[in-house]
Parts: sequence; C-alpha cells; structure tokens
Amino acid sequence: MRAKDEIAATTGGRGRLRASDSDRDRVLDMLKTAFAQGRLTRDELDVRVTQTLVSRTWGDLATLTADIPSWPIPRTVHKPARMPARPSAASVVRAVACAIVALGAVALAGMPGFWRMPAPAAMTAQACQTFFRWEGSQPGSTSTLYVAAVTATNGADPKLAADLQTLLGAVHSSEFASGSPESSATRNVLGHQTQTYMIRVQSDCLANGNLPSAP
Repeated sequence: MRAKDEIAATTGGRGRLRASDSDRDRVLDMLKTAFAQGRLTRDELDVRVTQTLVSRTWGDLATLTADIPSWPIPRTVHKPARMPARPSAASVVRAVACAIVALGAVALAGMPGFWRMPAPAAMTAQACQTFFRWEGSQPGSTSTLYVAAVTATNGADPKLAADLQTLLGAVHSSEFASGSPESSATRNVLGHQTQTYMIRVQSDCLANGNLPSAP
C-alpha cells in the first residue's frame, strides 16, 4: 500500500491510532516531494512540517496530506560513516605538493585580473552539495556542516546561509544534550528541531535548483 494510503486509511477507527516516528517520517517525505514539485509554498511546507512533528494520530497525519496526490516515495538510505584510512606515503606527498601550489596561487593573487572569486550562485550550489554530503553520512561530521554554512555566507541566497547557521546551532545543542543528563523529552524536542531545520535547508537548495549529486 502506498505511504499516503496507509496513513489516510481512517475507516474503522484507524484514524485514532497512535502514529509512530516512521509514520511521521513518511509524511515529511511526502511534504518535501510536494514542495519540490511546486504543490506547496515554502510557508505551507514550514507549517505542515511543524504540525507533522507534533501529530499524535493517523488522523492528524492524514489531514496534512489530504490535498496531496499519492505516489510511491523511495526511502533515503543513509550509509554509515566510514572510518578514515591511514594516509599512505604517496597521499602525503600529493598533499604537500597541493599545499605548495596553493601557496603559489596566493602569492599571485595580487596580480590584476589573475584571481577571481567564484560567483555567488556557484558558492550557493557548493554549500548545498556540502550539506547533502553531510546529510547523507549521518551521523555526519559537524565540521562538514560548518563548511557548508561558511560557504553559503558568500553565496547569493541569504536565507540558505541563515538556515544553515540555525541548523548548525541546533546540531550543536542536540549533541550537547546527548552527552548530558537531560530528560528524554528535551532530547526529543531538540531532535525534532534539528529535523525541521534540515528540511528548511533542503527546501532552500531545491528552490535554487540544487539537487544531491549522484553517489
């Protein structure tokens, strides 16, 4: 049965059944796809994402997708992060050579017409691709997300830059709570906030025409 059909099947009292995290995740996937297809505005997406995260029953979720057509949605499979391999001698030599070339480029930067910064649109696309790499390697390195946020500040979309900074702060808060004796309710709230900000960054990138690169 399709994801929407499962959630919307409210006959026989099923609409009062308690929704699981998996049910909410499927609705979030539907909302993101609907936004990418132009069926929802950015404001509508933000409102429905927030309502999805606090929904408790199937009936609540069905209301949020009642005006969205049904379609199969592939689930995103996050690959586990690989442990970094010990660098070989050849890779160290290449790294040193790259550093020498980089220093030479910096020395030539003062020459008129020689050095040009990437266009803002290119910086925005680069920030999105860095974010997608971080998202696809969950639990991803916070340093990768930081690079995406810094790159976006030089891009053409200030909203993307602001949303990435907000997401970075939420991730830091969530990591801090996971290592401290916070209540499970507090950790759940921080987790939902992080997911909301991730979806906002995804919608920013989709609005700019930036999609995840093929693996």
